[in-house]
Amino acid sequence: MARRYSKRAINDIVAHLDGVVDAVHHRGTLIGALADTLLEMHRDTGHAEIDVTRHRVDTLVSLVDDAALSIEFGHFHNKTGRYVHGLYIITRASHS
Repeated sequence: MARRYSKRAINDIVAHLDGVVDAVHHRGTLIGALADTLLEMHRDTGHAEIDVTRHRVDTLVSLVDDAALSIEFGHFHNKTGRYVHGLYIITRASHS
């Protein structure tokens, strides 16, 4: 008799396949490399950096800086009050 699996069980099985884990890590590495390039194009000062962290199943690409949210999504300048557009480094890299 055929065995039925729930959608969650199938997702768990597929997510842990070696080929899938390796493909996810490879894609994360590519996103990290592109994000690093995009960040370098805009770096005047500061210490922002891109970090690629491999976990058991996922790979996480992060913009690491005290002002990471402001760099990514924009902010209001603290002296002039004018809006400074975000660079969308991680967003653009992940959609390439």
